[in-house]
Amino acid sequence: MRDADEGEPLPVWYLICKYKAFDPPMKKWIKQNVLVLIGMAFTVSGCTEDRHQEYGQMTELDTVRKQFEESGLPAAYMIGVNLKTSKQISLSWGYSENGDDIFRIASMTKIITAVAALQLVEQGKVDLDESLHEWLPEMFKIPILGNDGQTYRSDKPISLRQLLTHTAGFGYGFSSQALDHYLNQADSDSNLDEVLTWVRVAEPGETYCYGTNIDWVGRLVEKVSGQSLEQYFRDHVTGPLGMDSTWFNPPETLHDRIVAYRVRKADQFELEEPRVPQRTTFYSGGGGLLSSSRDYLKLLTCLYHGGESGGTRILKETTVKTMFQDHLPKHISPGFMDAPADHPRVTDGGFDRDLRNDRWGLSWALEGENPDGLRLEGTAYWAGVFNSYYTLDRKQGVVVIYYSQFLPFSDPDAYGLYRAFEREVYLQAK
Repeated sequence: MRDADEGEPLPVWYLICKYKAFDPPMKKWIKQNVLVLIGMAFTVSGCTEDRHQEYGQMTELDTVRKQFEESGLPAAYMIGVNLKTSKQISLSWGYSENGDDIFRIASMTKIITAVAALQLVEQGKVDLDESLHEWLPEMFKIPILGNDGQTYRSDKPISLRQLLTHTAGFGYGFSSQALDHYLNQADSDSNLDEVLTWVRVAEPGETYCYGTNIDWVGRLVEKVSGQSLEQYFRDHVTGPLGMDSTWFNPPETLHDRIVAYRVRKADQFELEEPRVPQRTTFYSGGGGLLSSSRDYLKLLTCLYHGGESGGTRILKETTVKTMFQDHLPKHISPGFMDAPADHPRVTDGGFDRDLRNDRWGLSWALEGENPDGLRLEGTAYWAGVFNSYYTLDRKQGVVVIYYSQFLPFSDPDAYGLYRAFEREVYLQAK
């Protein structure tokens, strides 16, 4: 039966609720079929809700798809998971859909190095606040670059907490104008093998400067454990978690899964070589790993669950809670305050502006006191220089991972796509 005005079928609930208004033949038919109608009412309601949810998801993700198509980006992979409900969505362009492609994750390496160091803290082998002079005497020999452009020595203590919060005085060329100028004057570059020779840009505890601090944490892990960082990760972090695509030097059996990276020049994306990085003997704890989205999801899921996953525990719950706490002195804020106005590795796509309002945990940024309407305060997030990003909102159970593979970092199209996808993941998690 259809409504005369609308031309649509009368809903089942309408037939039941308007029983008295129908003529005798219709009432008789309803009586004979009342149980069937009631069952249909519940079934149709449930199916309609499912269709609406499916249609809503399709429509919302179509907005992200359209944004990617209009961006001109060559490729992107993104995955979002609600760890409270196990609901998962992903999108892929130019990469495989199974999450097994291997990417240069750059500074997304840092949290893995932090986990390794905090394991040693749990074992009582090193303390967060002790001076590391005994373990890393060579670190204290690195001179500091003064305001006059000259270098000087300082024996002021440096702690693991300062290294993990980027307050130990080490920088990158793209985060410190003074260091960038000094490296150019010294005819140096950003070769990872050289980062432990770069001068410091500030005294310990003086300011936040994003830089090679976590590379020194990696060196500390090697000194304390007596293992290379590659082997330590395999034995104590990536191996136990089954992150078998995560390496500094991926085995040859994984080489065909390593994706290429590009450099953006205006609207062109030029391929760079080599696709497979040359083998290295310097394991950069600050940015040297390659990994897959499937592997990185295992890591973030483990940290969401307090350091335990599938019966494997890599950190204590109390340690994980500490990672999500603000460890910056109140007078210090994160951000690229002294960054050069123009640098070939970074552009102004919005990442830095978002960071300035936030705080810092142990090796990742934390959403500040004025959340953006999606992430709750204390949500952890960070990125890699090849335009990869992640979010771990432990309170809401939301994980988002985004990968592109090109320079410069903080590309407005890539960062905008990550935030747009993140928004849809949050909306579907509610």
